[in-house]
Amino acid sequence: MNHSEPVYLVRRIGDTWIAADKTFSQFYELEPEYKLEPRISPDLPGVEPPEVPFFLYEPRIGHEVPKLCIVGIPYSGGTSLVHSSVSGFVHALRTESYKKVLYPSLIQSGNSGLYDIGNGTHLLEDVIMQDWGSCLMDGADANAELPYTKGLDSALEHAREHQALLCCLGGDHSITHGVLQRMPKVAGNRRVLVQFDAHHDCGIDAIHQEQPSHSNFVRHLLEDGTVDAVVQIGLRGLRSADQMYRHPGLVQISAEQMTPEKVQETLIEVQQRYNIDSAYLTFDLDCLDPGSFPYVDFPIGGGPTWQNIRNCVVAALEVPLPYLGMDMVEGQGVEKDGHIPGQYELALRMLAYMLDGIDRNRRWFDSLVCGDTLQEGILTGTGASMNTGTKET
Repeated sequence: MNHSEPVYLVRRIGDTWIAADKTFSQFYELEPEYKLEPRISPDLPGVEPPEVPFFLYEPRIGHEVPKLCIVGIPYSGGTSLVHSSVSGFVHALRTESYKKVLYPSLIQSGNSGLYDIGNGTHLLEDVIMQDWGSCLMDGADANAELPYTKGLDSALEHAREHQALLCCLGGDHSITHGVLQRMPKVAGNRRVLVQFDAHHDCGIDAIHQEQPSHSNFVRHLLEDGTVDAVVQIGLRGLRSADQMYRHPGLVQISAEQMTPEKVQETLIEVQQRYNIDSAYLTFDLDCLDPGSFPYVDFPIGGGPTWQNIRNCVVAALEVPLPYLGMDMVEGQGVEKDGHIPGQYELALRMLAYMLDGIDRNRRWFDSLVCGDTLQEGILTGTGASMNTGTKET
């Protein structure tokens, strides 16, 4: 048998750590060592730490401080559907992720990653991330505007202190409004919301139009100046007159028109037109065709293929524009953890591409020596893509 070295930390049994080589064909016993101990999730006011984290993954004390962190916002108070189960989506997706374990690397910071059999892509290998848990819905300040305010504020502040990006998992789509409104913004900064969705989310309701909801939050974000532009991707279906909203900063790419090239061209054009300097990504699971993922409250048929949507998400994250965070919303919860439909792996797969892409985006901007070079590339169109795609074999 060829000699190999331990590469991944597998589990702890008593006082002994078990490690594996790169192919998981040989296993080793390691002596206890402080740097191998898991890094405990931060104690954040209003956030309940996970009993078991996403992908069963815990970064090690000896690794770098996590730069990508997951927080659940199990909120359904912004939806118009009575008895919606979207507040249970975070738990369902976290549970589904236990089937896809990420093992911490022993050689350097990072983990064993995931392998997409469909296109031979390696994901998340270089990502140092941590699951911080979920915002509490009943322990917030009674005077708070939203029940998850306390947890979200503490998560955003902790992320800012450690220069980390926050990935929020809903919950209904109104949480995007809550996150962006509470995300610190330097005076003069101009943001674009990159939204993958089957719906416009700009509706006007004669009775409830003043309150941001899952169906009108985009209009609120534009009119209150929280974002300066919104690029919506994947729209389809019929709309009534009150749902057809117009705004100079609203740019839409229908499901019939969306391609990775179209997404990149549009984002570069919007960046130049509105002098955008940062972006935020939101993914509504009803963007997926219900034939692929039916577990949403308001499905619309005739959607693009999963592969096309994935490629467009990857393309959006390769545009040389710094992303400040992201979210995934509007998936339904499940009644029993042991009966999660197989389609939930598609949602998890999409999340993996989003996490991988936004972290590559972060690392690319962190590595820049001179911001003027980037700005020049954007304005001239020579920097239309970072060209740092996911690893393929």
